[in-house]
Amino acid sequence: MRKEVLAIGCALMMLCGCGNNSAAQHYESGWAALEKKDYSTAEQEFQQVIDLDSRLAESYRAEGIAYYSEGAYPEAIAAFSRSLNNMDDPDKEFKKDVQFYLAQARMDYGEVDKAIEVYSEILKAGEDAQAFFLRGKAYIISMDDYENAGKDFQRALKGCEDYNLYINIYQIYVDNNKAVDGDAYLKMALELEPQDGEDYYHRGRIYEYEKNYEAARDELKTSMEQGYEDAMLLLGRVYLEMEDPASARSMYQEYLQKSEQGAKAYNGLAMCDIYDGAYDSALENIARGLKENSKEDEQGLLYNEIVAYEYKRDFATAKEKMKTYLEQYPEDEAALRENEFLSTR
Repeated sequence: MRKEVLAIGCALMMLCGCGNNSAAQHYESGWAALEKKDYSTAEQEFQQVIDLDSRLAESYRAEGIAYYSEGAYPEAIAAFSRSLNNMDDPDKEFKKDVQFYLAQARMDYGEVDKAIEVYSEILKAGEDAQAFFLRGKAYIISMDDYENAGKDFQRALKGCEDYNLYINIYQIYVDNNKAVDGDAYLKMALELEPQDGEDYYHRGRIYEYEKNYEAARDELKTSMEQGYEDAMLLLGRVYLEMEDPASARSMYQEYLQKSEQGAKAYNGLAMCDIYDGAYDSALENIARGLKENSKEDEQGLLYNEIVAYEYKRDFATAKEKMKTYLEQYPEDEAALRENEFLSTR
């Protein structure tokens, strides 16, 4: 979502001709800093525009994005609210975008009831699948209101052919220990007619969730035949779940040959090594993966590094690595449980 927001912001910056040159320069500098994740500078630049009484709705919105990105939720909430208050004749999509950001900031700040109010305001202006989905999620988080959540999820899915939405709803139920109820949404997704390789990939994901690995394998093979490269990574994991590490390894190696981003594949190869008892090789593949500097994959690689040292029975190193890991990812429940085990070694 944030990339889309940045793109919208840049477009607004180019299209809007109001404001003096100084304000325009600060506004442009603010977006440049935001894209570089220099949030403090971005906030200062957008505040300069606001102080010049220029582009208020846009600048408060952009300032809110900067605050939100660094986890300053009260400041983000205030900025998004001011953006809405300074819209004289707002574009409907622009207003809705700010409302979504305001609602998310309230969610992350723990003001779930107030977030529900914002989603309801969005829906007063017209039906919106994302607003229905997010309000349904908020109903569950705030008050365990599965009845109203279910109604909103059904509205969100009306005419929907996006497998991700069905899977995301399922995941909400799983996260709240109601996987059996969530399974109904997976079955609904499987009734959709796949159109391309990505659709077959998502069908493979669903079958993996259902532990129907043979069906997952077949869907993922079709996805690969249609040129969807990420299917190789998931198929590698499915093969491991089918206790076929050789086929899993071939998938990860093939992915490395075809993709420039290899961190996930190196992590997969490390899992194959661990399965085969080749723990030193696993650590070598993890080191290669970490050199890819992929923030998205770093956590999985670091966790498997701990696992490899445990299997090597090098508990001292495993404990040291776990301490560093938990400093970075203190809410990882699996790691916390594993740390309890390590404390007995």
